[in-house]
Amino acid sequence: MQKLITINLTFLFIIACVALSTTADFNLTILHTNDVHARFEEANRFGGSCSSSDAQNGRCFGGVARRATMINKIRGERSSVLLLDAGDQFQGTLWFYVFKGTACSNFMNQLGYSAMALGNHEFDNKVSGLLPFLENTTFPILSANINASKTPALDSKLSKSTTFTFNGQKVGVIGYITADTTEISNPGPDVIFNSVIAAVQEEATKLAQQGINIIIALGHAGFDMDKAIADKVVGVDIVVGGHTDTFLYTGTPPSNEVPVGPYPTVINPSYNSSRKVLVVQDFYFGKYLGDLQVVFDNFGEVKSYGGNPILLNSSIAKDGTVQAMVTEYKKQVTSETQKEIGKTYVFLDGQRSTVRLRESNLGNLITDAMVHQYLKNPTSASWTDVGIAVMNGGGIRSPIDPTRPPGAVTVGDILTVLPFRNSIDVLEIKGMFIRQALEVSVRDYSTISTPGRFLQMSGLRVTYNLNNNPMNRVVKVEARCNKCNVPSYGPLIDNQNYKIAINTFLASGGDGYYMFRDNRTSYQITGYLDTDVVTTYVKKLSPINIGIEDRIRFINQTASPPQPTSTLPGCVNSAITMQQLNKTLIFLISLILILAIN
Repeated sequence: MQKLITINLTFLFIIACVALSTTADFNLTILHTNDVHARFEEANRFGGSCSSSDAQNGRCFGGVARRATMINKIRGERSSVLLLDAGDQFQGTLWFYVFKGTACSNFMNQLGYSAMALGNHEFDNKVSGLLPFLENTTFPILSANINASKTPALDSKLSKSTTFTFNGQKVGVIGYITADTTEISNPGPDVIFNSVIAAVQEEATKLAQQGINIIIALGHAGFDMDKAIADKVVGVDIVVGGHTDTFLYTGTPPSNEVPVGPYPTVINPSYNSSRKVLVVQDFYFGKYLGDLQVVFDNFGEVKSYGGNPILLNSSIAKDGTVQAMVTEYKKQVTSETQKEIGKTYVFLDGQRSTVRLRESNLGNLITDAMVHQYLKNPTSASWTDVGIAVMNGGGIRSPIDPTRPPGAVTVGDILTVLPFRNSIDVLEIKGMFIRQALEVSVRDYSTISTPGRFLQMSGLRVTYNLNNNPMNRVVKVEARCNKCNVPSYGPLIDNQNYKIAINTFLASGGDGYYMFRDNRTSYQITGYLDTDVVTTYVKKLSPINIGIEDRIRFINQTASPPQPTSTLPGCVNSAITMQQLNKTLIFLISLILILAIN
């Protein structure tokens, strides 16, 4: 026993010496993206298609060619540069519909990404749809909390972490993904998503044992989880996140986004409040390039930091080589994209900040189209069999802008709005479970994380009081009759059966709507694709002028929800020596516990 203790103490002494071995400050640049969602071309300020007029007037942003220019510029000016992606390169535009993950991997390889964490949308086409992307990438794909041991083809392509070395200084990067991926995507039953915090901590401890004292957590689980990692995981210095499309900025923002907090957001972790852990995200669809500059002291502690997301506007030239790739790819999608199916007089609002928080006229259009699909063979006693439809806001991925002359709605628009190609099916369910689903819709209502489960609807009118406790926020629900000559609304009856048009994602229990899977009395898989259903309806309804109809109302809602305050102190803590000692002690304590258990 005494020998074991002696060996353990000697081992700890070696680790401590390695942790303290560097002798000079280390400057690191982290360029980062997240939630690009197949935006290879420049986009308008809403993330939708960029018209020629917008482009000529400098109102378009992003695009992989502009990103390449800025990345190359920074690499030429600075040393020790990492380029990281926090997931959700997949889905969002016609490009992904045509090329799946091939275009994503080819462009990321061309830009020279250092590492990527998987996002939930990388699993939308199942593991089989992800593997070609993984086989084509030339950089490590990271996720510490995925257990893919039952899927060897996937398991062999993933790493929990990776290490980079700059002039002798090692930097560890750990990947993670939201544990809810099974609910919100299609990974299949053999891929297990474990606790994020526990998995990242386990890997951080392993890296510390290897003498790595600068650790980055890179992942796709949302801003709240990013901050939780910064607060709880011992050894992590920087968290580069995604999933909630969070915009962070210090100073006056350069475009129309309102910052949720400063860039970086600084967390003083609960295990040692004298430390500083930096948290960043980069909004979404590639409008910005995250640019975090950090100076570490010789103990691997954050000494100073700076930077901001860089707005990729028209002042930034497009890299010629990458733009040539874009042009070549675009030839294969242009003919499909440009087919006109109708016109709209109004802005069809598919912005994330709308469809996940309140009634949207585009949500109304889509759900009305779902009801319209079943307007067949009405009898004298019934105008339809299906008078209600619901759609998760997270499934609506883009607005449609009528300012593009002459207000055309194209095939490309519909595929960009609805990229997941879900079937619109019919299920029958009691009113009590519809009421329960409406509670789930606002259970985690947040203007910060904006969960995708918020329901858009047709044939329902609901009033919420967000001041009430979760799962008790529905104040009033009215449902449209279907067994009637004139459609009208009356109180939702708990024990009455209702037929609902619904996509396969929700019908399968996606986004936590297990009642649609477990409590339905019947279910009919029709095979009607959502894009085809909406296309048919747009052709019939054109020109479109749909508006807001008070289908979703809120009472007693705070006019301006409180924004989170930064934990950034008013001045930099000068107690560097204490921080250094605290960090070293925390590592040593963690190692002692692990060795004692073993």
